[in-house]
Amino acid sequence: MAINFPSPAGQATDGTFTYVVAGITYSWNGESWTAAGGGATATDRTVFSATNAAASAGGSLAYNFNDGVFTFTPPDLSSYLSSVGALNNHTDVNHGTPSAGDLLYWNGPNLKWENLTPGSGSGLDADFLDGEHGSYYRDADNLNAGTVPSTRLTGTYSIDISGAAGSLASLNDVTNVSFTSLSAGQVLSYNGSSWDNQDSPSVRKTVSYTATNLNNGASLDFSLATPNTYALLKIETSHAAWLTLYTDTTSRTNDSSRNEDTDPNPGSGVIAEVIAGSSTNQLITPGVIGFSSTQNNVTYAKVVNNSGTQVNLQVTLTYVPLEG
Repeated sequence: MAINFPSPAGQATDGTFTYVVAGITYSWNGESWTAAGGGATATDRTVFSATNAAASAGGSLAYNFNDGVFTFTPPDLSSYLSSVGALNNHTDVNHGTPSAGDLLYWNGPNLKWENLTPGSGSGLDADFLDGEHGSYYRDADNLNAGTVPSTRLTGTYSIDISGAAGSLASLNDVTNVSFTSLSAGQVLSYNGSSWDNQDSPSVRKTVSYTATNLNNGASLDFSLATPNTYALLKIETSHAAWLTLYTDTTSRTNDSSRNEDTDPNPGSGVIAEVIAGSSTNQLITPGVIGFSSTQNNVTYAKVVNNSGTQVNLQVTLTYVPLEG
């Protein structure tokens, strides 16, 4: 609190020059004013008081140095909003009886906030996407980009396909097609569950086997991959040999003790045999039907080296497939 003391110029400095403020006597000692007198001190709050005045303007707090009274004048808030009240009481809001789910939107022409039920026909922007209703985007005629999911492509379509979409990288990529070890002239054949590659019944085929380092007079059992049934046309050997073909391993085992001067018995499982004094290219006439009795696409064979020395003896069959 600031006190407006009188000027002490020319006054006594022995404490006799005094000044009273709010019941407190201050005396001048030549250097400063000190509180004294009446038993009051500068910290005695009983000499102060406060009062409220009527609200006015922006409000204020005043102090009277003579009587020590503080006067508080509160601000005048009569022009301010003192309560919210009902929404429709606001000057810029105009709504009828609202329903559950209604929205408050700004009506530009009316310059008012008004209630509106959203949904089809409401005219709200939320009812549109880029100016179109949702039904527009469900119409496939309006598609102009992206990829249609395969689950949506059912039925029959009258369209032309070109480019990469019009071909397959490999026929083996088709889910129910499976083939291995392709060779010229093979065809696709259905095996009851999928399509696989088989030798064509109208194309001649060859199959070979080489018995390496076969000693003279030695016998070797081996197998050739052939169709289950075929027409045998020719047998070739690279050296003098005795070659016998069988329908299964049992027949070959049962025939192991027969010598080459003895003909096999009918029904013994021998398909054909060739006894060659040198390399030969033996036509099989009349034609012979070879087959696998176990249907495992294998022809079982036995060869004896009659060349007089150790050789790599090669055997080749020429045939026409009849059954895959």
